[in-house]
Amino acid sequence: MSKLFVVGIGPGGLNHMTYEAREAIESADTVVGYKTYLDLIEPLLTGKEVVSSGMTREVERCREALRLAAEGQTVALVSSGDAGVYGMAGLVLELVGAGPCACPDRKGGHGGPPLQDIEVVIVPGVSAVQAAAAVLGAPLMHDFAVISLSDLLTPWHLIEKRLEAAAAADFVVALYNPRSKGRVRHIERAQELLLSSRVPETPVGIVRNACRDGQEKILSTLAEIPMESIDMFSLVIVGNSATYVDGHGRMVTPRGYKTGTRNEVRGTRKTPSFHTPHSCPPRAVMFVGTGSDVGKSVLTAGFCRILSNRGISVAPFKSQNMALNSFATPEGGEIGRAQAVQAQACRIPPHTDMNPVLLKPNSDTGSQVIVQGKVVGSMAVQEYNAYKPEAFRKVEESFTRLSENYRYIVIEGAGSIAEINLKAHDIANLRVAEMADCPCILVADIDRGGVFAQIVGTWELLEPDEQRRIKGIVINKFRGDPSLLTSGIEFVERKTGVPVLGVVPYFRHFRIPEEDSVALDRRRSEARGKRSEGGTIRVGVIRFPRISNYTDFDPLEAEPDVDLRYLEDSGELEGLDVLILPGSKSTISDLQFLKNQGLFDRIQDFEGMIIGICGGYQMLGRKVFDPDAIESSVTEAEGLGILDVETILLPEKETHQAEGRLLPAALLIAPNGGETVSGYEIHMGSTTLGPTAKPFAQLLHRSGSEVAVLDGAVSADGRVFGSYLHGIFDNHGFRAAFLNQIRMKKGLSTLSADCTSADPFDLLAEHLELHLDLERLFRICGIETTGE
Repeated sequence: MSKLFVVGIGPGGLNHMTYEAREAIESADTVVGYKTYLDLIEPLLTGKEVVSSGMTREVERCREALRLAAEGQTVALVSSGDAGVYGMAGLVLELVGAGPCACPDRKGGHGGPPLQDIEVVIVPGVSAVQAAAAVLGAPLMHDFAVISLSDLLTPWHLIEKRLEAAAAADFVVALYNPRSKGRVRHIERAQELLLSSRVPETPVGIVRNACRDGQEKILSTLAEIPMESIDMFSLVIVGNSATYVDGHGRMVTPRGYKTGTRNEVRGTRKTPSFHTPHSCPPRAVMFVGTGSDVGKSVLTAGFCRILSNRGISVAPFKSQNMALNSFATPEGGEIGRAQAVQAQACRIPPHTDMNPVLLKPNSDTGSQVIVQGKVVGSMAVQEYNAYKPEAFRKVEESFTRLSENYRYIVIEGAGSIAEINLKAHDIANLRVAEMADCPCILVADIDRGGVFAQIVGTWELLEPDEQRRIKGIVINKFRGDPSLLTSGIEFVERKTGVPVLGVVPYFRHFRIPEEDSVALDRRRSEARGKRSEGGTIRVGVIRFPRISNYTDFDPLEAEPDVDLRYLEDSGELEGLDVLILPGSKSTISDLQFLKNQGLFDRIQDFEGMIIGICGGYQMLGRKVFDPDAIESSVTEAEGLGILDVETILLPEKETHQAEGRLLPAALLIAPNGGETVSGYEIHMGSTTLGPTAKPFAQLLHRSGSEVAVLDGAVSADGRVFGSYLHGIFDNHGFRAAFLNQIRMKKGLSTLSADCTSADPFDLLAEHLELHLDLERLFRICGIETTGE
């Protein structure tokens, strides 16, 4: 009997062919196929008769293969991928079943042997969808649909119907033939149909030339598919509601196994599933804003203290925080500084669950992504959008744990809730409120002007179901007579149907550490209009483009005789007593900033006290090395050279709460400043001291473990020092001794190291209780005020 092998050669590389496929081709007298596919297996064609043809000649190739087989030859008809998946197997079997003499003989007649006498053997191969899935990770772990967007053989209306059904049924969808020169609209229409049933951040993977030379992989989201990157050599896989992109850029669709972290297949993102052990939703409230720096962080902290003062077990929560001010938790994780402050207001230790996602910008288009306290990598915006479904799962996990351990959760939103261009990818605002099933309090900042436009404009941009979440409005940062606002408040309440719960005057006499660098810009702007008075200590802090943890210097700024300013220009160093180089997310880049601004030489010539904290400490040394390109492609940078140290940047981040004892060199900086200091470390470098530099302190405890690690360096004359310890000036004894030494040099009165101030959180709570309708706010929050 004649034999025809219909062979799936896999994605193209010989290494991906099955043994059976190679054996079939080797046994064939003649090999028939599309020229491009034959080129991929050229080493196997030596000594064979080869019959090739171009695209759209499939029927012709099949007939020729059948004719040759009917004449007694052993023939291999090759398909890429698997011959039974959009391949030649079906066409061959159709033709064989069409009649005893479906193929013409050499003379053009139909007198050849019956086709039924040909033994047809289908040889499987690795299909394109399998190859693409392997490149992407594991996106096909659950039910999936494979749809070709080519309408050459299938009417487009039927393709649309299949797309709609697959989208509605929450299948992972693999799209073959997604785009060609003549079909640029089909993939766009497919995107529209899928978006009708799926949220915009649904992960999408695009693989071109899977497992072949020139392989390309792109991760995106359903809303942002890069159409121009797709052609006929591409395969597009659209995830289902459970699909996510992990920290290594792998697309994963959970099967539903009990793994301890994600042990079930979730529902669609349009109605996010959220499971807790409670029979009712956990009690929570969310402070959201009309914009950034409207006071959400501070109001959240104040409300936390109000509840704590009433004996309510309370914890703060912010799902996603973008900030360079961060803090180390006792277990060695990293969270936003604001949530650490809010935990302090709750009288509890900070925990990574309070801020499960922290973004630390390290370029204009990307950030270091920290999830549940640990770095998962640096991502550009598009990469992070693809990762967001996985990030939101971590948000859910963290919120669940907090709600199991605390009676009430006070949630802080991010920026404005009405950024319609960002809403599709939201995991920080009203999607979180929906997850927690909690009411929202809208905070507006009257100090920047246009407060009623802020409120009504925000309200109008919300969808009706989002508007229903807003249960109260707070007007923040007011200066003047609140009765002047009466008519505006009445209008807002009529327009929105939401009560204004109070007008909170601008905070005076105390400061809660701020989170947002927007606040730093405001502070710098305010300082420009002030003149330094006599009898003050003038402190300048370099305002790096990638400044981090500038809240380190809030305790200095709060001192009554300290005039602290943030500087960007070389002329601003004139008359300073102390110059501080703060932390930086990009040490080498900010060193270049110093040169570009003319600050580099001026700092070297500065004759006052110079302090470097973390990245600023690294800059004070002779060299900064980056052999692993942690920050950039610059592997070595010249430092200021005013401390005898050198730094090498390392891949692993050190994140610790730390305690230590001051060493003798520290007495040059802060005589009688106490024996011990505490703070926290967040850095990715190791600094080595030269012979003329002396260590600043010896760390005795890190993240609860005993250690013996030297920290920091002091110049021989005590004029320059650096340390990796953030929060060094929160140590009252050290701060007082440091400042008193400068006060004595300037002939100013010294201040006692024993003086204490009122708890700022209690001051804030009293302030809010005076100006908010707490009884109404408690009713909105479902809080009984009789305590636990």
